[in-house]
Amino acid sequence: MPSAPHPDAELVARCQRGDDGAWVDLVAAYGKKVYGIAWHMTYDSAEAEELTQDCFLKVWQNLDRYEPTEASLLAWIAALSRNLCIDHYRRRKREKGFAFLSDDAVSALLPATDDPQADAVRRERVRMLLDAISELPDELAEVVILRDLDGLDYREIGDLLKLADGTVKSRLNRARIELARVVRGRVGASAGDGRSLYSPFGPRTSSATGGAR
Repeated sequence: MPSAPHPDAELVARCQRGDDGAWVDLVAAYGKKVYGIAWHMTYDSAEAEELTQDCFLKVWQNLDRYEPTEASLLAWIAALSRNLCIDHYRRRKREKGFAFLSDDAVSALLPATDDPQADAVRRERVRMLLDAISELPDELAEVVILRDLDGLDYREIGDLLKLADGTVKSRLNRARIELARVVRGRVGASAGDGRSLYSPFGPRTSSATGGAR
């Protein structure tokens, strides 16, 4: 008895046959994930929306390369999207970094509280942290964003950036140390490890817009 077609492969095949309903289903299923990836590389809703459209265009153009025995459709779409978003991040970082971020964009990164004064302080800390990230070399900034903001694990980052796990860990450690140095230099904070600088964000967890912790 022949095995049933893989559901991911069947959805892709329907898209390739020009089934508009299949493409709508695909975008509905994975749009939130792709938008989350774009958001973490831009922190601007309009830019993330445009980048999400570019990601799905890339997906459409490469549907014939998808192989369900190698990766789930979600993992494949996420990898394509992250590669495109990283390229976009590198271009945008050279142009303007994160200095343009609105208060609304910064607030979206923080858990809500009932203390407006404390929220304002945390927004300023987050803005300072993102500004410090924009000063890092690309190779360090990317691993910080992918690990501490997007929530990928070491293996996922290594696969995406074509790096060994040890190299990912080394770069992340260097990035956190450098971030601590930059932030301490600006605010005169007491010495501490780079990890403590992420406290404004709250604990990072897996979600529809991020990977495994």
